[in-house]
Amino acid sequence: MRFSELSQQTRKLAKLALVSALSVAVLAGCESNDENEATRIAELEPINIKRHVEVEWREQAGDGVDNYFSNLTPVIAGDVIYAASRDGEVFAYNKLTGDEIWSTDTRDNPPSLWTTITLENVPGNKLSGGITAAYNNLYIGSENGFVIALSQETGDVLWRQNVRGEVVAAPAYGEGWIAVTTTAGVVTMLHPDTGEVRWEVETDVPALSLRGTSSPSVANGGVLVGTATGKVTVIIAEQGIAAWDAEVATVDGATELERLVDADSQPIIVGPDVYAIAYNGNLAAIDYRTGRIKWKREYSSYRNLSYESGTLYLTNDKGYVSAINASAGSELWSNTDFYNRRLTQPVVYKDTIVVGDFEGYFHFLDKQTGEVVSRYKLDDIDYSAYHWFVSWFTSEDRRAYAAPVVDGELLYVQTRDGELTALRLP
Repeated sequence: MRFSELSQQTRKLAKLALVSALSVAVLAGCESNDENEATRIAELEPINIKRHVEVEWREQAGDGVDNYFSNLTPVIAGDVIYAASRDGEVFAYNKLTGDEIWSTDTRDNPPSLWTTITLENVPGNKLSGGITAAYNNLYIGSENGFVIALSQETGDVLWRQNVRGEVVAAPAYGEGWIAVTTTAGVVTMLHPDTGEVRWEVETDVPALSLRGTSSPSVANGGVLVGTATGKVTVIIAEQGIAAWDAEVATVDGATELERLVDADSQPIIVGPDVYAIAYNGNLAAIDYRTGRIKWKREYSSYRNLSYESGTLYLTNDKGYVSAINASAGSELWSNTDFYNRRLTQPVVYKDTIVVGDFEGYFHFLDKQTGEVVSRYKLDDIDYSAYHWFVSWFTSEDRRAYAAPVVDGELLYVQTRDGELTALRLP
């Protein structure tokens, strides 16, 4: 029987079946394409390197952070750069030469010759938030729920204070105190010399949130912190009383994943304005005094912002690098070359913006245009014969996980295997 001989109703049913089958195929194809795009990692395109990065020095700051989530970042105070490893070691180096000044193991029972010979496992301190340099001390947080204070001069451990929750963001300082946030949503104010708790303030934490918290910002009598519910809250430093909160992201979506709105970026305070960004949310400018939103723009990120001369710089959750006019919220430029390359926070270095990625590349973008002007991979270093010998017995993982640290002419980067390197871009 030919198609033309079928009844009109049968022909309609056949057409509907054909259309339905085609629709399913098209939708399946779209879903597959969407999944492929979501997991695609941009390949780096060859560039014309206009300025070549130079290596000033490098040192091994312990065993690094391995594959663990970490916000351990070196810090500079005076002529010294301090770095730490997840297991509990802290190091001080001359920032210009890389010469080691001191090293300290913050564990109560650090490894000994005997534990090394017997291969006994010594638990680490799980350092994960810091380093912060203030009041002639260093302050570091741990996943074990401790804040540890060390002397900048000697590396001696001065005190340890237990807080409610994991400390996975750098402590902040100001108003003569140290402010700490934890994964339990608790903001704690500590005395810098003793670790004594002045006050605690609880913020809301949803059932599911990103791994991370916002470092506080302390200024003008207030402690500002981003929360796991997409808000920025200001707490009066003297009393520990919440003054206002501003909504940077709105909880929306059918699933818990779609409802993630963590404001894990440290708020930036510039005069009367506060700038903050949230995951699945917005970049916002907020009036410091009242909490009023001045403007919002749709950007999603869990990395810290950077600011210079009226411009905000950000890396979003897709790996785009953008420059934003801080007054109006208008986009000046955006570089989309690094899709899903898990970029670090952007930092301002000379006339460039620098970001690191998951393969250990550091990209230098023109500050005015976003064009890539230089690129450097830490494996490009001409290692000595001694280093090659040592590398046979150690794990090398030179992926970037933390933002570079800028100090004058030099740029300092620490990789997952603990290597600390000082770079210079002429």
